[in-house]
Parts: sequence; structure tokens; C-alpha cells
Amino acid sequence: MVAGLALLLAGCGTQRASKSQDSENAASSSSLLAIKSSEKMSADNLSPQQSVSLVAAYAGNKYGNDWASMTKKAERQGLKVNLYPTSKYKLSDNGQGVAYDVTTGGKSTGLIYTIDNDDVNLYQNVKVGKTSNKIATVSKQDMVKYINDKGQAKLVGNLAKSAQVVDKRTESAETSSNGDTTSHQYGREGKVTVPTEMQGTWYSADHDSNSTITFGKNTLTSDGNTSYIYKQNPSFLSGDQTMNRSVQDATEDWVSGKFIDLHGLHYLNIRGWCQNAGDGSSFAVHTETINGKEVKVLVTAGGAGFWTDGVYYQNKDTAQQQADKKFAELYYMDDDD
Repeated sequence: MVAGLALLLAGCGTQRASKSQDSENAASSSSLLAIKSSEKMSADNLSPQQSVSLVAAYAGNKYGNDWASMTKKAERQGLKVNLYPTSKYKLSDNGQGVAYDVTTGGKSTGLIYTIDNDDVNLYQNVKVGKTSNKIATVSKQDMVKYINDKGQAKLVGNLAKSAQVVDKRTESAETSSNGDTTSHQYGREGKVTVPTEMQGTWYSADHDSNSTITFGKNTLTSDGNTSYIYKQNPSFLSGDQTMNRSVQDATEDWVSGKFIDLHGLHYLNIRGWCQNAGDGSSFAVHTETINGKEVKVLVTAGGAGFWTDGVYYQNKDTAQQQADKKFAELYYMDDDD
């Protein structure tokens, strides 16, 4: 609710220490994709571009074949990884429900991986509609150790310079809702469009905590995690699918959205996709007078009474100045007393 998940490439080194070192490196690197270097990398704080480059360099060196061909081509043409829902494929391990489709030159290579916390599930020769079994599951820490041991960290860095990570999940959802085989899967009935005035980034310093919420056209990002907002068929929650772990994993980054008018505000109410209990979180744009000026604020509300539990602003300074400020026009829990 990216990431996030969230939500996750180039040539050979040109420096030469000495002729003897060159000979040693060449002899020990005959099966490696790049000449060994002394450069090292860490598994901490990897950018999405570094993460996909790590997977490509590791799998290319470790497993060869298609992975190696792809990585070599990516050095010349660039690495691009498209993110799709795993429902597009038939993978033996869906991880957290996102399929990373590794491409070069704008073409899919049949090389896919999924992520489950720190573990990466690797696939090759993946074809839509056909069952694919993973070739390995490896932690990112083990990948980094292997890359450092083999002197391939510079390759990772070079790949990352031009790597692209493109989220195609909303496009896939559009296709699904237009009639392909995954239409309405798990109760999904098209996207919810966030009101234009609500879109953008909002800041709050309420409750002694700095927090940020960002709304896209059909997304909500909070605490680095991006969720995709869809309409939900009411019958989905009445079935037993919500208790199925594989369904929960596949819909992990989906939330249901609907509009509710209450207390003079037009709320967007958001709930977890498999959430059967509770009232979710609600958001509405409202205008307040602050320092003599009309200012748009984002009101957050929760509970059965849609009580105001926070106010967000369009810049950090105002959020700090107005921390824990209560407004007369808004409805708070203690108004029921």
C-alpha cells in the first residue's frame, strides 16, 4: 500500500591492476559474464534498478543459458523489467503476487521471477497459459554474497545505470476488466477513479508522527506501499475465498473503494480486499480557513461513525504548523459525548 511493497544493468571493467592480475582474472572468469573486479555491493537499501540488475547478473552467472544470453544483451540494449499480476501466468510459486517479466530490446524473454519477502523465485521459458516450475529460490543476501565472491558487483552497477522498472499491473487490470479470461477475478469490477482534487501528495504531523499519503488516478500510496483501488462485487466477501491464502496473496495490493456522502463530506472509503470486518479508512477533500486563507485539506476518518482522525495538508510546513489542530466543521468522536 509501493511499497512500498511494495512495492523492486554495463560492460566489462576497463581498469587493469597489472598483467599478472589480468591473467589471473581471465583464468578465473572464463565462465563469468564480466571480468572480475574488486568492487563490492551491499544487500541494504537497494533501489528498484539495483534489485532487478542484481537478479539478472546473479541468474545469468549462476544458471547461464537464457538468463546469461539476456544479461549479455541487456549490457548492450538495456534492461527493462515489467511488473504484472501473477494471475497472468501459471507459476508454481506466486510469491507476493507480482511477476517480474525480464525483457531486453523491448521483447519478453520468458524469464520471470517473483519475490516473497527476501526470497526470489526464478523461472525460465515461461509462457502465458502454461504451467511453469521455478528453477530456484534464492535470498537477496545470498545473491549479493555470490556476486561479491565472483567479482560481479561492477556488472550489477553497470546494468542498473540504464535499467527500467515499469509497473504494468494497472494496464493488465484494464485488459482483464475488458473481457479476457481473468475478468472479474476475485470480485474485481474495474478501477475506481480518485477525484482530481484528491490526487497528489498530502502531509500530516498529527499524533506526533510525520506521515505522507499520495493518491494517483487509481492508486493509494502510504508508508511506501502502493495499493490499486478497484470496485468490488459485494458477493465476493460473502464467499469463502477471503480466507484462502493464495487469494490473499494474489490480491495483496488491491483495495476496494466506494464513495459515501456523510457529515457534509464526499468520502472515498477504502478497505482491504479480503476485509470482512471493520469500517476501513475514509478520505475527503475539504476547505478550511487557515491564517485568513482558504486552504484545501485532506480529511481522514475511521470507525463506524466516520469520525475524523487526521487532517493532511499539501505542504509539510503547514502540516507542522497545524499539527493536531481540530476544525469546527469536522466531525470528531468526542462530538458524540
